[in-house]
Amino acid sequence: MKAQVSVEYLLLFSIGLVMISFALGALDVIKDTQEQLTSYEKAKISVESIKSASDSACALGSGNSRLREFKWAVSFECDGNKVTATVGGKSAVAVLEHCEFSSCEDGKNFRIINNEFGEIELEKID
Repeated sequence: MKAQVSVEYLLLFSIGLVMISFALGALDVIKDTQEQLTSYEKAKISVESIKSASDSACALGSGNSRLREFKWAVSFECDGNKVTATVGGKSAVAVLEHCEFSSCEDGKNFRIINNEFGEIELEKID
């Protein structure tokens, strides 16, 4: 009788351990998914902010500038009127309506300048 109780207890304990290991595996997948979504949202916020500031500086003419600051590092790639922001391996793209980019940099704090040629410069500031 004591042996049967011990075996049943051991079986229940083993089932509990298996359930805990599945739960920990699921939590790890959820954490990875959440980090990817957070990176994508940060990239989306970054690119929309730069697009908005660039469109504003472009509309106001040569010499105008805007400042944008982020709490995370952003990598920008510019190609004509298209800008791509990358944060944590996730990217988002925006297209300017009236101007084109002449240069882009990576960082957290930026000055968006409408230069004398009517092009937007995305300049990192410290």
